[in-house]
Amino acid sequence: MNRESTASAAQSTESVTAPWFKASASTSAQGCVQVRTPYAGVTEIGDTKNPDGPTLTVPHADWEYFLDQVVSGRTAFRRLHAVFLPGGGFTLTDTGIPGSPTLTYTKAEWDAFHAGAVAGELRGEDPRGVPVSA
Repeated sequence: MNRESTASAAQSTESVTAPWFKASASTSAQGCVQVRTPYAGVTEIGDTKNPDGPTLTVPHADWEYFLDQVVSGRTAFRRLHAVFLPGGGFTLTDTGIPGSPTLTYTKAEWDAFHAGAVAGELRGEDPRGVPVSA
C-alpha cells in the first residue's frame, strides 16, 4: 500500500464533522451517493440509505476523474471503479486499497447521481448538491 493510500485509510477512521451532500435529483425515498470533504484534498463517498455503513475515502483528484468518466459516459475507471449491474444499479470500489468495502447503489440512485454529476453538483472540495439531513 502506498503512503497516499495509507493516509487516506487512516483519515477515514477519524471522527469527521464535514457535512454530506447528495445530488438534487435524489429524493428521500430512493437514497443516493453522498459525498463530503473531510480534509483538504480528500473526498469521502458513502450511501444515504446506509449512513452508518462503510465509506470510501480517496484523493480528490481520483473523485474528479471518476466524475469525468460518469459525465462523459466512458468507463476508463482508475482508482474508483464502478461495475454496472443488470437491474441498472452499480457498485463502487476503491482499487487503491485492497479489501476496501464495496458500495452498492440502485438504478434510482444511479439516475440521481448521474444527474447530479452532469449538473456539476458533486464537484470540487465544496459540493453544491443538497445537504444530507442526519
